[in-house]
Amino acid sequence: MFTLVHAIHITAAALALTVFVWRGWRMWCGELPTAVLWRRIVPDSIDTLLLITGVTMMVMLGQYPLQQAWLTAKLSAVVIYIALGFVAFRGRGARLPRIAWLLALLVFAYVVMVAHTRNAWPFAGLGG
Repeated sequence: MFTLVHAIHITAAALALTVFVWRGWRMWCGELPTAVLWRRIVPDSIDTLLLITGVTMMVMLGQYPLQQAWLTAKLSAVVIYIALGFVAFRGRGARLPRIAWLLALLVFAYVVMVAHTRNAWPFAGLGG
């Protein structure tokens, strides 16, 4: 059962990234999607699935934030990613949303690295 939930979680993360990159690219080109389906429903549905599967795996493994440093770091980074995504797609001007979008992509990469290594400092072993 865990393997199925994990596979759905990874698929949802890949879909979330794909939609986020697509929306960001459209924003970068000045062509924000106007259809409610692509602007709100699809991303929110994917993010909800991601959250549900994440919480399910957390309970199945018996690992919880504040008990596991890597999980605390991952969830904190997810909150930062959400805030940056909010600024990217609802912020004013041209520069700030683009910077927020790029930073959100970096935070997403960090979240993936933390999840993969189960280490709050996944960069510690790099370059040495």
